[in-house]
Parts: sequence; structure tokens; C-alpha cells
Amino acid sequence: MVNLEHKLTVDDLIVEYMMYKTNNGYEPSFSTSEFISFLYFFESKMEVEDALYENKKLFDRFFERKNERDWFNKPHMNMIEDESSNDYIIQANYKLSNYDRSVINTYFMDGGMSQFDDFKGQTFKIRKVIEEYLADVPKRKIDDTIDIDENDLLIGKYIAAQMIQNIWESHIDKLIENQEWPRQCKDINKYLLETDISTIINLKSIKKELLELYNVIFKRIAIMYHQDRNLQISSSSGGYLAMANYKLLIQGYEKLFSIAFGKYNKSLSIDLSTLTFRESHELDGVYDWDDDPDIKTTTTSINDKNVKKIVRSLDKHYL
Repeated sequence: MVNLEHKLTVDDLIVEYMMYKTNNGYEPSFSTSEFISFLYFFESKMEVEDALYENKKLFDRFFERKNERDWFNKPHMNMIEDESSNDYIIQANYKLSNYDRSVINTYFMDGGMSQFDDFKGQTFKIRKVIEEYLADVPKRKIDDTIDIDENDLLIGKYIAAQMIQNIWESHIDKLIENQEWPRQCKDINKYLLETDISTIINLKSIKKELLELYNVIFKRIAIMYHQDRNLQISSSSGGYLAMANYKLLIQGYEKLFSIAFGKYNKSLSIDLSTLTFRESHELDGVYDWDDDPDIKTTTTSINDKNVKKIVRSLDKHYL
């Protein structure tokens, strides 16, 4: 509910709280009881309009308003009953995005300057209160104690192999650009896994790092897929939950992933509801700031025959 004076409402605060948790590495969900506790804490620091303190009533009203005015009956969060705690859980879904930030009052506060992350106005203060409340809350982790079946592990291997392939290609492209690598030697099987020619031409090898990365990442993906059959992972910041999944997946290996993916590099998007792997990158060339660069997007099935070949080779050399 955006008001003309752009005062903070409890509906705004629900969205801000979910966005903060999702974008900063916390579980992308909360119970209604958790939010009511946070609401009392927040009101001890700052004012909020239109507050309710009855768990179910507050969120029934919130979903009704958002579906009617902003989501158009395609919710960007889900509310699920948790019988074990006699409570309700509010979860971010894959529609939660920059759009949700743009339709609440915090976007318009401070004369529109609040949309800039480095502007320290009213919205900044609101998010600092959220940060303070969550300071001692554990961040989201991948539960590696979960038993995963072979099919899920195979899905994880297919995706991890494509990631490894992209990192390898980006690494080699940079070396070729610097005239340090033979242009014809790009095949990952021939020139890294079977014969690591970097050791022959006296360059630092990344074979050990890539094999370790493969072994860690395929297991993480398998666990995440086991927990979410519609799993989406994206290196782009537009979709909050998919981006949060990406950050969770690459923890500890950010430097290796940055070789291929992220700002000024390729954009990665994985959708396990359709079993597809998509990467996008700018075509070679120099662009003016006012021009839109040409983008090439490649979409492949996660079990493409070439991917299967790389998986067999990675398994052979790691195991």
C-alpha cells in the first residue's frame, strides 16, 4: 500500500524484512510469530503505520492487498501452515524481485534517493534496524548430512560440469587474449583432464582447483535440488531467491566462479523445473554507454550428450 506521504506501513515492512533476509544470506522465510516479534522490536526504534499484532489476521490482510494491487494473484511469497508449531511460515518464491522493491513506500522515501544503496536516508535507517534485529541469527547453510539418491547426485554432476566447462573456457580465453595459450587447445578433456598442458608450457595449473570445485558443487546442487524440486539458481540480481541460491552454492569458491560469472562476465541461470542451463554474455566488441550491447544466450538441457561426456571425464579424474 503506497501512500502519498510515503510513510512506512507494516506491509512495506513485511516486504523489506523478506528482501533483507533473502538478499543477505538468511533463510528466505520466517514464521508469523518471528515477524510479530520483529515488529515490536522495530516499533521501539521507528514508527510504522497500519500495524496489526494478530499473526494470521496480519498476513491474511497483507496477501489480500498484495494480490489485488501488486501481484495480481500471482504471489511473490507463499504462506504455509506449520502444524508442528501451530504457526504459519512465510516463504519467498522465485517471483520476488526488484519489482517488489519498486512498489512499496521505501522506494519513494527521501525524494526518490532511497533507491540508491549508498544513500543514507530514511530507508537506510529502516534496513539498519532490520540488520540489528538479525545480527545474532544464524545464516542459511547447506545441510550436507542429508542422504541424497543417485539421480539427484547425477543432476548435480550435470550442472557442476557445465559450470566447470564455463570457468575453464573463460580462463583459457583470457590466456589466449594475452597470447599465453595456444588458440587451438581449448578442449577441456584433451588439454586439462587428459593432458594438463599448462604444466608443459610453464603456466599455473587450475586442474586441482577445478576438480575440487566439481566434487563440492555437484553435492551442494544435489542437496538443494532434493529440498526444492523447482530450484532456480542465477548469478543475476533481479530475482532475489535465485540469486540467493547462487550465493549459497558458491560460498568459499567465489574467486573461481568470478573467472566466468558475475558482473562484467557471463550471466548464469539454471532452472531445474525445466532442467535447463542458460548462460548469456556480451558479444565481442566495444560499446558506448548509451548503446545496448548485443547479448548471446545459450540454453542447453542439463543432460546434453556433451555434458555427459565431461561428467564421465571429471569423475574418472577425480575419483
